Amino acid sequence: DAVAFVSRKKIQQYRIPDGKYHVAAIDCGMKQNIVRSFNRRGCNVTVFPWNTSMEEIEKWKPDGIFLSNGPGDPMDVQPVIELVRGLRGKYPIFGICLGHQIISLAYGARTYKLKFGHRGGNHPVKDLATGRVYISSQNHGYVVDAEQLEAKNIAKPAFVNVNDGTNEGMAYVGKNIFTVQFHPEACPGPQDSSYLFDRFMEMMGG
Repeated sequence: DAVAFVSRKKIQQYRIPDGKYHVAAIDCGMKQNIVRSFNRRGCNVTVFPWNTSMEEIEKWKPDGIFLSNGPGDPMDVQPVIELVRGLRGKYPIFGICLGHQIISLAYGARTYKLKFGHRGGNHPVKDLATGRVYISSQNHGYVVDAEQLEAKNIAKPAFVNVNDGTNEGMAYVGKNIFTVQFHPEACPGPQDSSYLFDRFMEMMGG
């Protein structure tokens, strides 16, 4: 499994003075600026390897769960899909890129491979709640088919790719879960969507 070679091999803590919240980050190929983004907002972060058990994560008593980016086909990380099924409903959850895809699979959606993947730091995505367009950083070859989740009223599309109309994020109905396909932590890259970390902070405080 390719993910095993890019993920951290052991649990790592990133603590700050007077941390307000504790984020459990599931590492499927996570970038360090994700940790920095949470630390800057007053969160302690514990990073768990992708194959950590639900029981181990719950021992640390997190306030929220973060699912990271990572490489490859999301169907190849079945242990993380099962982990999400165990954690959902217990904690606020925020997923980006591969994490976005994994969460959708945990709820019964499907993913498919694009003919041409989204790569680079100039992809326009539209927030369907506000109509505002953000410039995003992306690096993925698979996307979520949102129709199944929307038809069952499990989740609704939250962002769409302006170029090709593919799904770029989901808001889960009646659940403290939201996900995006792009990279709000991009560094270097556009910082337009870094506010999504603040949204997750609000969920943990709710």
